[in-house]
Amino acid sequence: MTRTIAIGLMALLLGATAMPAQAQSFGIFFGDQESDFFPERITCMGDYQVRQAVAQRGYTNIYLNVMNDKHVEVRATKGGWVYLLDFNYCSGRIESRTQLRPAG
Repeated sequence: MTRTIAIGLMALLLGATAMPAQAQSFGIFFGDQESDFFPERITCMGDYQVRQAVAQRGYTNIYLNVMNDKHVEVRATKGGWVYLLDFNYCSGRIESRTQLRPAG
């Protein structure tokens, strides 16, 4: 009986000392990466949702390339210019924007 209690107490102590190490592996450094501030959605967007999200940002004439690895290249027009957007369809965020040419 005392041996069982000793083993249980030992396991409890080992578990308690392991907790801080586990806590340090995630959560302690929250905010040190850009992705911490732009969490991904539970489900990623489809074509229609990507088009709607880009249109809500003021773009028109929206064309999508192949969706690959949570990103899709989007060609769209805004303010008289054609842009190439790198859109993350899981976070709903434009990662980068390159001005291509004047719209015409």
